[in-house]
Amino acid sequence: MGKLEDCIQWAVKNGSIVDERIHFKQSSISGISAVVEGILATEEPLIQIPSKLLITNEKAQESFQVDSDVIDKNAPNALVQLYVAKLKFAKGMPSIYQPYIDLLPLKLEQPYFWDWKELQVIKGTDLYLVMKQRLPKLLEEWTTLLKKLSLEPSDDLGQLETPGLDLVDYVARYRETNEQLPWNSFAAYVWSAGIFASRAFPKIALNDQCLSINEAFLYPIVDFLNHKNDTKVKWCFQDGKMCFVSKESLKSGEELFNNYGDKSNEELLLNYGFVQDNNQYDDARLTLRLDSQLLDGAEQLGIPLSQERVTDNSVQFKLNKKELLPHNLVKLFALVHKLKSEDGINLRNSLEGIDSLQSILMQKVEFFRQKTRIDASASRKLQILRKYFDQQRRLFQLSIENGQKLQKELIKSNSEFLISFKTIFKNDKQFANSLLLTFGVAKFEDLITKDCMNQILLLWIVRVANKNEYAKKLPFEIPQFIYDTFQEVSSTIVIEKEDVLQMMGFYQAMFPAMSEKIPEIYGQGNWRIRQFIVADTVMDRLVWTRKLTQEPFFVKKQRIAF
Repeated sequence: MGKLEDCIQWAVKNGSIVDERIHFKQSSISGISAVVEGILATEEPLIQIPSKLLITNEKAQESFQVDSDVIDKNAPNALVQLYVAKLKFAKGMPSIYQPYIDLLPLKLEQPYFWDWKELQVIKGTDLYLVMKQRLPKLLEEWTTLLKKLSLEPSDDLGQLETPGLDLVDYVARYRETNEQLPWNSFAAYVWSAGIFASRAFPKIALNDQCLSINEAFLYPIVDFLNHKNDTKVKWCFQDGKMCFVSKESLKSGEELFNNYGDKSNEELLLNYGFVQDNNQYDDARLTLRLDSQLLDGAEQLGIPLSQERVTDNSVQFKLNKKELLPHNLVKLFALVHKLKSEDGINLRNSLEGIDSLQSILMQKVEFFRQKTRIDASASRKLQILRKYFDQQRRLFQLSIENGQKLQKELIKSNSEFLISFKTIFKNDKQFANSLLLTFGVAKFEDLITKDCMNQILLLWIVRVANKNEYAKKLPFEIPQFIYDTFQEVSSTIVIEKEDVLQMMGFYQAMFPAMSEKIPEIYGQGNWRIRQFIVADTVMDRLVWTRKLTQEPFFVKKQRIAF
């Protein structure tokens, strides 16, 4: 008889009730699962496990002969996890739970328990970063508990607590060099924490006398059921037994599922070792390092970041299908591109911020596209990982598409405050024709291909500044806000020597030659170098160039709300 059958019989002999229509099976690929002969949705429990078979903090307290005050509310499962490590790895420790403990696999599917070579594929991802952040917390709760219990660890604590030590790497190598784990080793404790991450149930389902909402317990037999999102189940304690109720009607041969909760693929992979296709609860992390003063001032501009801020100079956003681009993320990028001359978040810096955000998202898409090219033919774990990478790539791609849509909506809903330079080029035929002589430009697209757009914009802005100096009125309407901004900048700007030197090369290449060749445009009004230095600042304040098309827009100062 196999270990699975032994465990089921052990449970039944000790007072458990397992509906006879449920059949458990085990395979090397999918592990343990349960299929049914056909079950209608009901409030009647399908599986009932007596309290004496549940592995709880109280059982751990009895074993270690300690009171509940040894349990830290910030790490409510530390004691029971240490207890399970002892049950699994301590030699000659008799236990009522032995058939269940024997069935718990030594080699878990979560990335924490992958081989060292497999872990190298994850390095550089947020997935690996989360693992590196979690293990020091486990180390701290483990060492703290051992001190409370006056127990000596088998590890060299001096090595374990070396600054900068990669604990993911340490645990992987420790397992490779130790065929049998000492129960008081950190690797054994990490294994037990992995068991709890993948199998434990919230203690509040058992009773409301919990040390913390995060306190958990092991629920034999029921924890063999696999997870499926949105499956309707209920856990309840009645008549001295922990009961599992399925509210799903199942046909013969269908699998009986549990529901671990609404989990992203990252949570599923880290805690259970699998991912789900088209997971509606999936999300992706976007971590950004920014100036701490900028983040401090964000709230004053209506961007609360208390949930997203992880350090003084970094924030982390979750992108999911319900909110592919969180409003605070878009606002933050607008703030990053806010000029000193701007009061707050407006149309120009919002459009520029979305472009900047798109660039970062594109980098993430390319990163995960490269990751999906791993050779996963010989490893089921790497196949799962490739699927995870592909799902991450898709989320970031959807976020890019959402950003493009948002940008289009902003342009459309604020069209009265934007004017495309392409439209200007088309309307100002005299100016457009002058560029053929000086730049060899015949059509608007040439400005992009010849990489002379900024020079042309400077010339046109100075032309706007000279609009009242021309003998004939210009045959098109110049947006007043461009002229007004030029006058404002001109009256306040302080020009330094460096500004002149920076503009000198361009200016000398243009003048006086252009004034002599085309005097009807460049020979009337003020075309001195100072005008171009002013125009350069005007361009910073008013021009947004759409990255998708390289088309510049003049944008009037306009506050917007997302």
